[in-house]
Amino acid sequence: MMQVGLDYIVYVDVLVLLLGANFICDYLLLWATAAVTLAKTTWQRLLIGATLGTLHFLLIYLASLRIIPYYGYLRSIPTIFGITLLMLGIAFYPIMARRMVALLLHFLAIGFGAGGIGLATAYLLGTPTRPNAFLGLLAAMAAILIIAELGWGVIQHRMVRHIYQLPVSIHFDLNQVRVVGLIDTGNHLTDPLTGAPVIIIEQSQVADLLPEELASSISLLVKGDQDALQKLLSSSWSSRFRVIPYSSLGDNNGILIGFRPDMITLEVHGESMPTEDAVVALCNHDLDPAGEYQALIPPIIVQGTLANFTPRSVNLAPLGGERQ
Repeated sequence: MMQVGLDYIVYVDVLVLLLGANFICDYLLLWATAAVTLAKTTWQRLLIGATLGTLHFLLIYLASLRIIPYYGYLRSIPTIFGITLLMLGIAFYPIMARRMVALLLHFLAIGFGAGGIGLATAYLLGTPTRPNAFLGLLAAMAAILIIAELGWGVIQHRMVRHIYQLPVSIHFDLNQVRVVGLIDTGNHLTDPLTGAPVIIIEQSQVADLLPEELASSISLLVKGDQDALQKLLSSSWSSRFRVIPYSSLGDNNGILIGFRPDMITLEVHGESMPTEDAVVALCNHDLDPAGEYQALIPPIIVQGTLANFTPRSVNLAPLGGERQ
């Protein structure tokens, strides 16, 4: 306990708890801003930024007790705004002005959201005259963590969509189909005859790609019609036909029916890249219930394509599965 003048008593333990709580909240706010926006920082910079915010809180607290002057100035909107910018500048230096605006908006949105939840909790679990500040603080901290986790989940989803999904075009005879493929690190299937990697695609997507005779026979074979196998083997398309064994959870002896296309191209950043030899296997169900992708691409195909690519022009159909 510390007595100040004749009118005020400052309890040091209470002050330390207030400063510690403020520091934790400021640190979590800066961390959550970094997590949601993917801004580069370090824990040391976050510590310094949170320390600056806590120092400002200490000055306001002391000014409220009239220990130091300028209470009105310290809690004014311009001062708070300036301190917030300094905290962000320290935590995320170096940073462009445009990027600073985005960080500021995220920081304020997370802060106001968590603060509102904390305040509501304090009054709901307390009384109008004595809100439960401790539970309100815990609720605010939990809200910051939840907001950061949800925000990071959205970012991850966007990363999967924009980084791990590629348009893929499959060419057969004079026809072509273009779908969205997901780079699947779990796809290690290879053609038993040639060792070529296998792209798995929804059967419905290639309905109009293959010649009617081949498409009909493959469709019957996928359904278990054994007569279709003899028909395929005796047809002019027998060299294009593939049977690919696979194993998965709950199915150790599965087979996929596929074919060897004329060419497969991947589209990366607007560039059409012909792949090395690959086989296309058909799947008789949707690969993605949300419909965001219709094929599974082995990483080895992407790696080989990027390593051997020489820019050239390849005509592709518009995205969305349009055939030509």
